[in-house]
Amino acid sequence: MNRREKAYFAIRGGSALLFLLAVAVVPRGAPAVIACIVAGLGGVLSCIGVNAGGPGEQAGARAEHVRYEQTRAPQGDWPPFPEDRVIEGQR
Repeated sequence: MNRREKAYFAIRGGSALLFLLAVAVVPRGAPAVIACIVAGLGGVLSCIGVNAGGPGEQAGARAEHVRYEQTRAPQGDWPPFPEDRVIEGQR
């Protein structure tokens, strides 16, 4: 397990533990609500960037790139052939 995974599991575990403490140990009212909100934010924010560069994201990016290449205008010299060459009867 690399350092990034350890940090991810530590943050998620800490958020889960804080939530359980807020439910079972912290007195009812504002302190418990604040603890639950902090635990929820920690859990949600730890997910940002987790899948960045993963196989699923790369597969989606490839499909998007193919669609983009099909719709964008040709790049480079235009027309893409020598000016003196006749293509399909047109100059």
